[in-house]
Parts: sequence; C-alpha cells; structure tokens
Amino acid sequence: MNLKKNINKYLISLITIVFLFTGVGCSDSSSSSNSGAQQNAVAATQKQEETKSPIKLDKAVVTKHVDGDTVYVKLEDGTETKVRFIGVNTPESTTKHEQYGEEASSYTKSQLLGKTVYLEKDTSDTDQYGRLLRYVWLEQPKEINENEIRTKMFNSILALNGYAEQSTYPPDVKYADYFKKFAAEARQNSRGLWAINSNGTTKGDGIAAPNTSSSSSSTSNASSSSNNSSAAVQQAPAQQTTQSNNQTATVYITRTGKKYHAAGCKYLRKSQSAISLSDAKAQGYEPCSVCNPPQ
Repeated sequence: MNLKKNINKYLISLITIVFLFTGVGCSDSSSSSNSGAQQNAVAATQKQEETKSPIKLDKAVVTKHVDGDTVYVKLEDGTETKVRFIGVNTPESTTKHEQYGEEASSYTKSQLLGKTVYLEKDTSDTDQYGRLLRYVWLEQPKEINENEIRTKMFNSILALNGYAEQSTYPPDVKYADYFKKFAAEARQNSRGLWAINSNGTTKGDGIAAPNTSSSSSSTSNASSSSNNSSAAVQQAPAQQTTQSNNQTATVYITRTGKKYHAAGCKYLRKSQSAISLSDAKAQGYEPCSVCNPPQ
C-alpha cells in the first residue's frame, strides 16, 4: 500500500516537472519569436524609409577621392567604381594644377570619404573614360525642390561654396539651372574660387570681366570720336550692334578639345554643347579652321 502511494507521488511529481519545463520552453520560444518579429519589423521600416525617395537612388560608400569632382565608391553589390559628378567642374589638381584645385580636392575628401551616399543617374550612364556619371546625394531627398537640392546634393554644395563652376553637357541637364544659379550666388558672395579673381578658375566661367579703363582714357576716346566725320559717327552704332550680335551668336563645343564650331561641323560629336561665342572665348576656346564659325 505504501509502495503504491509512493509510486503515485512520484508520477505526480514527474508530471509536474514535465509540465513546468514545457511551459518554460514555450515561453522561451514565444519570446524568441517576438524578438525575431520585432527585428523584422525594424528592418522592414528601415527599408521602407530608404525607398521613400521620389527618385531612384543607388546606395554606395565613398572609398577614396580623386579630386574635387571625382571619387571612387563601393556599390551595394560590392563593385568599386569611379564616379564623376554631373553638371559641375572643379579646378584640376591631378594631371595639371589650377588655382584652387587642391582646396577643392581637399574639400571633397573631407566631406565624402568614408560616407554613405546616394547616387542618381540622369540620361547617360558613363562618360568616355568609363566613369559613372551621377548626382551625389548626402541624404535621400523627401521631394525634389530647391531646398532639398541645395542642402542635400553634393554637386550643388560644391557650386554653392565656390569650389565648382557649372559645366553642362547635354543630355544630362536635369539640374543645370540650379547649378547655374548656385554658382552665380557663390560668385556674387566671393566664395571659394571666386575669391581668387573675377573669372573664378583659370578657365573662367564665360562671364566677361568688367571694363577697368581709366577715366582719362575714356575722355581721350570721347575727344577723338568727336573729331570723326558725321558718316563715321553714323556707322558706329551699326558696328557696335554687329559686334554685340557676334558675341551672343551660338557656337558649339565638345567634351574634349579646345575649339568651338559652327552647327553641322564634321568635328562635332554627339556630346556637343551649345554655348555663346563670348562664353567660348572666355573659356579659352579657339575657332575651328574647317567650319569657319563666327569670330
């Protein structure tokens, strides 16, 4: 009888222990399941936030810089490639050295090296050197407007801070008007390369320097012109108009070379860009000897 009671007690204890362990296991499993669900939810939220941008962007990490407007990045698939910023041009600091080239290069390095960036493509994928052509966003924009472009796109930041000029090559012209505006703002406020001289870099930006002739020279010219014949005086306005029209005439340049061309010239490539004659001259371009553009 006692033996039977002892066996019953033993069985009851065993069942109780099994029940307790089963409960603990379920609790641990439930806890683990909840933790996994929370992690998945966080990951999903982060991914959703990354896809909120109104434009298609490729995430990358800047691995090294080349100069002011070129860097190397590592894409999410592990590929490392060189990226050339669209729409802006900084002074050279590699194969040749231009004023402010080292400063522009150092600025880009300090702002981008090791950072996560977001790359936006325009029309072209690469240039003739195999570099990716991209707009570089420091943060993903919530919408596309001037404030977002001004504060989050590095191409714009370079122009705004006076480290780059506008450099437009069709068909990649999506933000060209912004870059033009930002470069003009930097020039007006003498930021960066504009603090060096009125033409910015050694190549200039196509805006002629103001006339610095002395008052005595102006007086002398005025006196001389007053002695001209009436016929010559009548011809002067026409000559000035012709010269003015000439300077605003449209010519064409390419990504390479330092010649400007008339429309239809056989030396123009697909990457041609329209520019005024005065801008072409200010940037150091010379007339093509084949197509005889305006001079």
